[in-house]
Amino acid sequence: MMWWSRLWRRNKLEQDLGRELQFHIDERISALKSAGMSEGEARRKVRQEFGGIEQVKEECRDARGTLWLESTIQDLRYALRTLRKSPAFTAVAVLTLGLGIGANTAIFSLINAVMLRMLPVQHPEQLVLLTDPSESGVAVDTTEHGIRSILSYPEFAELRSQNTVFSGMFAAQSEASDSDVFPGGSTAGQAMKARTELVSGNFFHVLGIQPIIGRVFTAEEDKVPGGNPVAVVSYDYWQREFGGNSTIVGNTIRVGQGIFQIVGVAPPGFRGIVVGSDVDFWFPISMQEQVLPGRNYLKPRDTLWLQVMARLAPGVSRKTAEAAINTTFQQTLRDWAPALPTARERRNMLNEKIELRPGSHGASALRGEFSDPLILLMTMVGVVLLIACANIANLMLARASGREREIGVRLALGAARRRLIRQLLTESFLVAGMGGVLGIALSVVGARLLLAVVSTGVDELGLQVPVDYHVLIFTAGISLLTGLVFGLAPAVRGTRLDINRTLAANARNSVGTRGRVRTGRILVVVQVALSLILLMGGALFLRTLHNMLAQKLGYDRDHLLMATVDPVAAGYKGASVTAMYERALAKLRTIPGVRDVTLSRGGLFAGDSGDHLAIEGSPVRDSEQLVSYWTEIGPDYFKTLKIPLLRGREIDSADAARGAPACVINESFLRRFFPDLDAIGKHITDEYPTTRETFEIVGVVADSKEHAPDEKKTPRFYANISHPIGTVGEVTFILSTSGDPAGVASELRSLLRQFDPNLPILTVRTVNQQIGRRLITERLVADLAVFFSGLALLMAAIGLYGVMSYSMARRTNEIGIRMALGASAGGVMRMVLGETLGMVATGTAIGLPCGVAIARLISSKLYGVSAADPASIAAAIFIVLASALLAGYVPAHRASRIDPMVSLRNE
Repeated sequence: MMWWSRLWRRNKLEQDLGRELQFHIDERISALKSAGMSEGEARRKVRQEFGGIEQVKEECRDARGTLWLESTIQDLRYALRTLRKSPAFTAVAVLTLGLGIGANTAIFSLINAVMLRMLPVQHPEQLVLLTDPSESGVAVDTTEHGIRSILSYPEFAELRSQNTVFSGMFAAQSEASDSDVFPGGSTAGQAMKARTELVSGNFFHVLGIQPIIGRVFTAEEDKVPGGNPVAVVSYDYWQREFGGNSTIVGNTIRVGQGIFQIVGVAPPGFRGIVVGSDVDFWFPISMQEQVLPGRNYLKPRDTLWLQVMARLAPGVSRKTAEAAINTTFQQTLRDWAPALPTARERRNMLNEKIELRPGSHGASALRGEFSDPLILLMTMVGVVLLIACANIANLMLARASGREREIGVRLALGAARRRLIRQLLTESFLVAGMGGVLGIALSVVGARLLLAVVSTGVDELGLQVPVDYHVLIFTAGISLLTGLVFGLAPAVRGTRLDINRTLAANARNSVGTRGRVRTGRILVVVQVALSLILLMGGALFLRTLHNMLAQKLGYDRDHLLMATVDPVAAGYKGASVTAMYERALAKLRTIPGVRDVTLSRGGLFAGDSGDHLAIEGSPVRDSEQLVSYWTEIGPDYFKTLKIPLLRGREIDSADAARGAPACVINESFLRRFFPDLDAIGKHITDEYPTTRETFEIVGVVADSKEHAPDEKKTPRFYANISHPIGTVGEVTFILSTSGDPAGVASELRSLLRQFDPNLPILTVRTVNQQIGRRLITERLVADLAVFFSGLALLMAAIGLYGVMSYSMARRTNEIGIRMALGASAGGVMRMVLGETLGMVATGTAIGLPCGVAIARLISSKLYGVSAADPASIAAAIFIVLASALLAGYVPAHRASRIDPMVSLRNE
């Protein structure tokens, strides 16, 4: 019979065991009586032979193999009864642990979503990425030497055609597009916002994705450019926007300049291969010019925009596949390299290679951005949980003192100390388990709040944080660990008793009690030290965020509004683009409250570009040093931003109208390439092979920070956007306002729609909002570091209050004698507060050097503040000291009001 069956039939087995033992006893008695013994002598003889009946039953139960489980169930029942008798203790312990475990689980849930969870596809462990999973967007580059980040479509097509090591290979747009989707194929109705992605035809087949309705498109439908306008919709978007209508298959939608037929619905849970970027519609990559009109990404070899993923063929290792794919890649590069104009560019191209990376977790720019902050926060909440464990350990020690007589009686009656420790640990594990359940509930809310904080830095962050088996295993593990951490020491100490002294009438001042008070004070010292470390970290991160937000950028950021539009998608080409700029700028100047208007290619705090240069008249000759960033701008750029013009002039409307090859350089460019020389009238040439352009320097402006608050001063030149370097796609209009720029946003949108209803308006933001987007990780770390350090301090203060209250309650007799002998109430209060400050001072002495050492380890995350920043340290110490005094005041005040006569009479 299996053990669980024996456990299920326990009552019947117990009855059978009793009857069987009684049968043997009766048979033995009968035998002895037959041998001439009396009834009484026979029964005494049998008792001597059999021993204790209950002991025999225990041996039989042990032989059944269920004794351990039965005793565990008994321990759990007893623990539940015990905890039910102390509701205040149970509530405080469960709530404290729930907060600590919940914080840890919430952070781990985000780590799981960003870093650990596998793609919901068939055999994700077989997938590999040929590209950098953290890269996204579109780049134009033929000389990206080293490990290749993303690939062009011709490169993907060549690798796919020569593939011998993968069972399948597909490409996907590295960054999903924000698109207007018109149901029914007409632009007359209201547009729906959607995230769209171009993928190769075998995308779903290689991943093993089966639709729940309809079908997915195939490789055959991806061969003819513009030939198969089909789409697959995600399950979430189908439910949200189409109400889960089962007749969705066959419906048409208009996206860009194409009308597409929906052929299927992807299964629930599948949102694409890019974590944090939920895709709503997938289209064949051959439909690129229809989905992204005005752009040609399929033919240029230097337009890098694809993430490429493959599934390893059976029996092929990743190392073998990498060697084979690089052989093909190198041959492709050797075929293309001769077309490059310089030896350096040819050398750089031939130095490129592909590195295969595990693809089971998909691609994600979030992973690189948030991994370090999340691990840092995980460490912080781990410290919070340690403080919570110290608090519960103090409560358990105090509780063990109240149960001394109970434990002493049980030891005196023969209970094994190991058995009592197990019983007390069962109570600890039960409390930890209840705290874990509460922690999961709190973590669901906490994870959503964290996701909301993170999502303020991006538009509609597509990150799902479910409570999956990873989270449940983590919570169960951390609950068991916390139960052991806070329960073991009180259980061991609580059963280490002098039985005679414990059973005496008064054991209040026993050595064990004094030992528990001493242990509690040690735990408080540890809590203070850990709290101080967290407060120092929180203060440093808060100052880092403040320093970044307070950075002087070199222009008036408080009155700037930006609107990014896509003229190419609206059909503007060639000279019509420049004409559109001029008409739009004139129109935007009519908005009330707008002082000046300009435009640039990328806008402030967006992407950046840089190239090698040839510079006329510069003493710098090393080609590796002739590198500069560049920005394409419209007329009156520096006037609108209020960037000081130091020499010459800026690009004006006349330059814009005739497309003059004019540029302006910044101070760093002047110092680097024209030290003590006049740069006005000199020429610089951007030497990118396919977009080689020469500009005349017409002015010099002050340095400014246009892409990051912590941006260092670097050479930069500003080129006339009407004489572009390559092709210009999206452009950003920048408006200088007399009042709050956010108040102009709605009128700006309205005017742009009137100007051209077909002109896609991608974003409208103030510069301060854009800066906030760039500082989302710094804000996340600073806000949560302050919150968790505050939570840790609160727990430490509660622990300090509990230890001092317990200590004073145990020392009532001593304090009564002191006051009877002449001690004043003020003297007693000073004594208690002095003991409180002593623990705080010890904790500070331990925590301060540890905090500084840890701050040095994370110094790369700080900005404008040192690891040993005096202001941050002073603030942390002051907050700890003030909290400790507040926590110690109540026990001190209570102790100073003890009536000596009452305390001595009670004694």
